[in-house]
Amino acid sequence: MNRYFEISHKGLFFFGYVLYLFSPLIIGFTGIFNGFPGIELYKGFFDSIPKSQFWLYVFITLTWIPAFYGGHFLFSLLKPYKVNLRKFAADFTNDNLKLLSLSLLAILLIFIYLGRNSLFGGYSTYDIGARGKFSTLLVLYNFFLIYQLLSGKRPDIFFLSGICITILLLLSMGGRMYVFQTFTILLVYKTSFSLRKWKIPQLLFMLFLAFLVGGLSGIWRMGESFTLSKASYSFLAEPAFTWISTSTFLIENNIPVFNVPLNFMTSFFNLVPNTIFSLQSYVVSTKDMGYVTQSPLGADSIWTNLIINFGAAGSFLFILVTGFLLNLLRHGAEKSKFGATYYIMVCGILPFQFFRDGFYLLNKQLFFNFLILPGLIILVFNLIQYSFKRKYPAFS
Repeated sequence: MNRYFEISHKGLFFFGYVLYLFSPLIIGFTGIFNGFPGIELYKGFFDSIPKSQFWLYVFITLTWIPAFYGGHFLFSLLKPYKVNLRKFAADFTNDNLKLLSLSLLAILLIFIYLGRNSLFGGYSTYDIGARGKFSTLLVLYNFFLIYQLLSGKRPDIFFLSGICITILLLLSMGGRMYVFQTFTILLVYKTSFSLRKWKIPQLLFMLFLAFLVGGLSGIWRMGESFTLSKASYSFLAEPAFTWISTSTFLIENNIPVFNVPLNFMTSFFNLVPNTIFSLQSYVVSTKDMGYVTQSPLGADSIWTNLIINFGAAGSFLFILVTGFLLNLLRHGAEKSKFGATYYIMVCGILPFQFFRDGFYLLNKQLFFNFLILPGLIILVFNLIQYSFKRKYPAFS
């Protein structure tokens, strides 16, 4: 049976595009969540947007669809044929996962101890440092989960236990986006490389389960009882509150046609760990670029970040290049296990984090958490294997 990416960057981008760039408009026009926390503040900003600015927003945002899929199509002209997906051969890292499992579990226990005062606190505590540690750890778990599955290996009990505990603790701290990342990468894997693909009933069940878990965690953190309307609010209010950065931008600023992306370029300084050398003071924020925005209840919308960095026309080109590069990564996933793992991890951030996190976080995810850090771990395993073969050649 031929296997291809049935759920890929194409569908995941469109999902996030609608969720973060158009569902806030529905909430603003219909008032479906009037009376819920934060909605009055959101509506105040929404209703203050000048009509000319609002329609410019709609026009610019609609151009991103032909840009993204145009970029995808351009790469398809270079590589018009798909390759049947296959599992990859196991390597030393796969065969010695227990060593990695125990190492990650030890790190998890250390993080639990360090962040013990921030766990299960709902909205009463918010420790971004502790949550960041668990988020990075879950990213590593996710990477090596897919890396194992692509070799036909089942993760051991220590590995699976570590994932489950990290997910539970992140949910208790408000880290739903990284949990959704875990769900998304499993969704991509189970509809592509897996020998037992998820069918439509399984997909619908998993989508409902993701909605339920996300809604329940949000309601629990608010200290409320569960209802379907509250679960819907918990899920949809997050993109609406993220869109406040866009509404305040449209109220306070003119939209540039092109711009010099100082924030984007300096965001790569965040790849250097602060424990080695802090370059954070050199990162140019969007406010440093002279633009006024507010994000009182959510993250920063990708729309605001792209327009401030590249301008209206420049954002079109950025989205076009993004579609091209994602199709390039999909092509690389057909030939390389590391490439396939990286592509699936990138797909994991497309429907949510790509549309709500600034370049400061996105580039760290894409280049450090997904690429450099797991690459270094695999390199260490390869060096261990090389040393073992040199010392005991009879066992090689």
